[in-house]
Amino acid sequence: MSSEKDWIDERIESIHRMVSSVPGWLERNEGETLYRLARFKAPVPTIVELGSWKGKSTCWLSCAVKDRGEGRVHAVDLWSWKPSGKPLDYPDEVLDEFKENLRRFGLEEYVEPIRMKTVDASRKWRRKSKIGLLFIDASHRYAAVREDFEYWSPMVATGGYIAFHDVNTWQGPTKLVSELPKWYVKVKSKGLWVCQKVMEEP
Repeated sequence: MSSEKDWIDERIESIHRMVSSVPGWLERNEGETLYRLARFKAPVPTIVELGSWKGKSTCWLSCAVKDRGEGRVHAVDLWSWKPSGKPLDYPDEVLDEFKENLRRFGLEEYVEPIRMKTVDASRKWRRKSKIGLLFIDASHRYAAVREDFEYWSPMVATGGYIAFHDVNTWQGPTKLVSELPKWYVKVKSKGLWVCQKVMEEP
């Protein structure tokens, strides 16, 4: 008889195989970190993802919400660019691919796409709705990462988590995590750079 750990490991492997066809820069161990945080650690099941592109990380997060049996992933992106720098063939090209990736895995009901700039989205966020996990992976310019943190982090619940992508490979997020206030404490994880909000902001 399989243990719970074996079942979870098998589930993570199945998600990895499933999302391997989705374009993106998220490694398996990073996806596993997002899954475990969203499913088991986040004190509330409200997940916000800043930067989704074609949905690789969104799939990991929405699988966690599905398996948790509650919650929703709020995916914030403009869906307006190609890595090649070439213009989109039509305005909804990337957004349509994002939605199709969720649809073919049966995950669309767990995700709310929010098509706007991350800071604009934060202003529309219901302040009373606390966030259990915030994944910051939009623009990697320092000023943009700092804005995303400053505008969104006040909505993270005490005990909640913030995960940053590309720390130690991009200057923006790397600098930002070195400046976090004392009410955030780095926690160990596989991949990504993750901190926990250990007390309310003064």
